[in-house]
Amino acid sequence: MGKIIKRMNNIIQGNPTKSFFIAMLTRDISIKDAIIDLLDNSIDGASNIKPNDYSGLNIDITVNKNEFIVKDNCGGFSLETAQKYAFRFGRPDDAPKTNSTVGRFGVGMKRALFKIGQYFEIESKSVNDHFQVVVDVENWKNKSKIIEENGQKISIDDWNFNFEHITPDTSNLEENGTYISVKNLYPDVSSIFEDDSFLNDLAEDIEKLLNFSLEKGITITLNGKQLQRKGIVLFNEQSSPYFFEETYGDVKIRVVAGLSYVGEPETSGWYIYCNDRLVLEADKSELTGWDKPKWHIDFVMFKGIVFFDSLDTIKLPLTTTKKGIDATSDIYKKALFFMKEAMTSIISFLRDVTKIDSNPNDYRKLLGEQESKISVVELKATDIIVSRKFKIPEINIEVISVKNDLVRIAFDAKKNKVISAKKHSKTRSYKELGEYVFDYYLKMEELENE
Repeated sequence: MGKIIKRMNNIIQGNPTKSFFIAMLTRDISIKDAIIDLLDNSIDGASNIKPNDYSGLNIDITVNKNEFIVKDNCGGFSLETAQKYAFRFGRPDDAPKTNSTVGRFGVGMKRALFKIGQYFEIESKSVNDHFQVVVDVENWKNKSKIIEENGQKISIDDWNFNFEHITPDTSNLEENGTYISVKNLYPDVSSIFEDDSFLNDLAEDIEKLLNFSLEKGITITLNGKQLQRKGIVLFNEQSSPYFFEETYGDVKIRVVAGLSYVGEPETSGWYIYCNDRLVLEADKSELTGWDKPKWHIDFVMFKGIVFFDSLDTIKLPLTTTKKGIDATSDIYKKALFFMKEAMTSIISFLRDVTKIDSNPNDYRKLLGEQESKISVVELKATDIIVSRKFKIPEINIEVISVKNDLVRIAFDAKKNKVISAKKHSKTRSYKELGEYVFDYYLKMEELENE
């Protein structure tokens, strides 16, 4: 009979090192995406305190070679949230549902901060709590603790963060909200933050990806400049868009598709929102059904919008970077069926437009003159009767032949003289004044020829 050997320590450590974890966590995310991840947290706070109207709420972003700052008045988060969830690497199994946010895996804020610099402080002021977390990344990476395992003392990495309660006189916040500052920036980040083209691209990305929140009234500034709303959707007034809405399990899908004439191919295609965050913009790839047929310039008027909404954001068909759709998701496959159904009837009509004897562009322009403007917020909130049929525009094509005989006349004139001319002619607009002036010229010519 063999001897029974009692092993004092039969454990092989498999936990990651902090340096490896940080390197892998930040590897596949860009600086712009890291910044927008932090803004998503502010938007999530806004949705908790004012779900339908963000007016009066602000996010101020400061970017320079020495420091990165995000400051908001969007309610902040509690100390309990910080201790149990916000600073954990990954969302615990017992974490509450995320209230229609786009945060999924509990890594966004930490990933962004580690990506930008080596020193950061986070201050949160909420209804009941006011605290601050300060992290020197190098010190934190070297931080360890001693545990006892099978009678032996073992040193392991300490992944915890420390917080301090603070008072108003040492605070960066005047209202309930969050203040994040990152210093000791990485050299490549510091260099990028000095680049005007990067700042312009960042502004455009924020305006595009967070346009829904801008439409809801939140104010976002970048280095003191207020960013603008970009969320206008155009649909032709004379046609009825395709509408579909259904809830599958915990996810609500709304598909809207119709005609939009803007004259720019880059705006045609599918727009997909997940919990109000733009995920795909003007997509014309196989991902959104453009395989049979492929997108063609003849389809320039096509525009479709899909909204996915869920309290349980893990159910949304999002990729981890929140900039793509998971095509293997069952919920996305359901939506794609209706997206293709919408495309079938609309594309059939757009093909007919190309067969018009006169110039098809004239017909497109005629439709464009009769467009209605509606924000994505209104489009999502509007009560709809599900109508899985696209109704073609009720516009007489013969009108085009009349318009083909028309040309546009345009010229510049000094504003004070134009205002005086409008007053004298009793016209209400520049267009009306132009028509009045041309008619006046024709009458004078007739008198000279008599």
